[in-house]
Amino acid sequence: MIGCVLLAGGKSSRMNSVDKTLLEIYGHSLLSIILNKLELDKNKIVLNTNREPEIFKQYKLNIIKDSLPNHQGPLAGILSGLEWFDKQNMNFEWIVSIPIDTPFFPKNLIRKLYDETIKKNKLIGVAKSNGRNHPVFSIWHISIKKPLIKALNSNIRKIDLFTKTYTPVEVEFKSSVDQFFNINTPEDLEIAKKMYKESHL
Repeated sequence: MIGCVLLAGGKSSRMNSVDKTLLEIYGHSLLSIILNKLELDKNKIVLNTNREPEIFKQYKLNIIKDSLPNHQGPLAGILSGLEWFDKQNMNFEWIVSIPIDTPFFPKNLIRKLYDETIKKNKLIGVAKSNGRNHPVFSIWHISIKKPLIKALNSNIRKIDLFTKTYTPVEVEFKSSVDQFFNINTPEDLEIAKKMYKESHL
């Protein structure tokens, strides 16, 4: 079974510390846009955020904080997701990580990451488009949990630095638009609004 961890544990410093999860595009929060796109049962989704869970009560999601202190980046969020799903009695074998500030990702993201990673018999698959890897959009086998704990305890923070040991599958996604455009600044949000309008997301 495949679970999904939505990564929203960052400080949003370039967005003046506003919680990007609840930023709106034409009346829809980034979180709601992504949830509608995923079309997954909510018991297969967990939101990794270091803010107060009450903020997200209306979404009826499983909420987890980083299991490690001091905002150690997306790898810490991925670890928290792996740990949470590993504790569920639902036979989760794979976890897909998706950042909360990138609402235009392809609809077939999870299925394609899974299919290509299984086909190549790897433990990690990473999305790729237009010649660039997008390591935060990845699929992780649940067995990665223990080596990831060890890596984070050894002060490894970059996803690429950790995953290179596993020679992850690079899964190609082709599109005329930037499906992996992420919203880091108020200016990016304005660009995203135009993209949203044009894409009819």
